[in-house]
Amino acid sequence: MKVCPACNEKENDDDERFCITCGLDLDKSQNGNLQNTSNIESKNIEKEITQGRLIFSDECIVAIDNSQRLIGRADLKIHTKKDPNLISRSHFTIYKKDQGYFMKDGITNVQNKASENGTIVNEDKLSKNEYELKNGDKILVSDVLILFEV
Repeated sequence: MKVCPACNEKENDDDERFCITCGLDLDKSQNGNLQNTSNIESKNIEKEITQGRLIFSDECIVAIDNSQRLIGRADLKIHTKKDPNLISRSHFTIYKKDQGYFMKDGITNVQNKASENGTIVNEDKLSKNEYELKNGDKILVSDVLILFEV
């Protein structure tokens, strides 16, 4: 198990590249880049990484790597004050394509069904089409506000 130097998460598998809690690039941190830094310094260094990420209001970070990432009830239930059942198990999918990041409402490689209560991006309801995310986009799922950052 890898221990994250930024948040001290101890449950990261040895083959995990990113911390399951804060999204820190563990491969870079294992090379000594973040070993002896404080939590604040770790966050500043991490911001220099040009990888897409989702930032929650409690500063929890989910890194988006080159594979498809499904965000749903399991990810968001700790961030909502409402009934978690208002969030679909497969609420939205985010992925990297070419040089951009895109998202679709509930649609994955194995499922073609939009979320029941929808996803809002910058005050517009996400349609079935893919949406290209831009730095600073705000994603709203139920009462959970998420900031997309590159």
